[in-house]
Amino acid sequence: MRHAFFANMGGVLLGCPDCRPFPIDAYHYMVENYHLEYPDVAERTIEDRNKADGFARAITLKQIIWFLIQSLGRWMQRLGLSTIELSTLAFIFCTLNTFHFWGHKPLDVVTPIVLSFSVPVEETVAKAGKGSLNSYAQTPLDFVKPPVSRSSLCALFWFGIKIVVDWRKKDQSFPIKSFENSRTTPPRGITIGDIVFAIAFSLSYFGIHLAGWNFIFPSRTEQMLWRISSLALLGLLVFYLAAVVFGTLTAGWIARTFFENDKETTIFGIGSLLSRRTAILFHAPIVVAYALARTYIIVEGFVSLRTLSSTAFVSVNWSKFVGGN
Repeated sequence: MRHAFFANMGGVLLGCPDCRPFPIDAYHYMVENYHLEYPDVAERTIEDRNKADGFARAITLKQIIWFLIQSLGRWMQRLGLSTIELSTLAFIFCTLNTFHFWGHKPLDVVTPIVLSFSVPVEETVAKAGKGSLNSYAQTPLDFVKPPVSRSSLCALFWFGIKIVVDWRKKDQSFPIKSFENSRTTPPRGITIGDIVFAIAFSLSYFGIHLAGWNFIFPSRTEQMLWRISSLALLGLLVFYLAAVVFGTLTAGWIARTFFENDKETTIFGIGSLLSRRTAILFHAPIVVAYALARTYIIVEGFVSLRTLSSTAFVSVNWSKFVGGN
């Protein structure tokens, strides 16, 4: 598992004579077809490049748990909680999931392992019958990996973000330096359980901000903006989930009806048929609305510190939990 994370982060690069080094996770394909020696990357080698060992992670986890306990104690004793603390709870909610799913992932690896390959990568692509060297989206070995799952809930989100903010030119940015986590599908596929968990997690994360609905704010305007931003984030999530379901079910019909294309059957395929200008018109309003709502939530967390309720300065009386009075 640690090796897989290391490879997807761009920890192992393939160096070819006709292309700058690019990340490779298709070891099995290259070993079986092109006599590339399977890289002997020991776990200790990866750990030497890791910026956070088990002790550092344990300290972070301890701080997270203590903050959660204090927040729970404040809620039980009806003590004030600031908006920045509420936002911190939302980030902690994400961090706990990260700790679980990325438990084996090295942190901030900047020195990759380069595998020398004397055969031109263009010859490799031509031998596989997969077109020219320039017909790829991430690396010349794109054809080895399966397409993004139709049931992926996060791939479409990052697709929309990149459409709006990614202005890179192909000759300047490709091949990529690491694989995107949002476009990596588990080898076993995406199950119903994965989808249910992702939806529940997302709804819970955005729903946390609604807990600040009746918090004390410096002004009525700031309180209304907090409510609007919280509802906007939750509403955009619901809209996004509905769009994913609709696009997944009708992608083939849309391609045939509006683009006279019988090949594309996924929502990602529909996106590839749109011109950049059209794609921006579709995605920009949603991305801008999300960015504004998210920015306000973060900024207000700091700005509202100028006016807090008196109970926000009272510490939790832990003796009440111990003594029962």
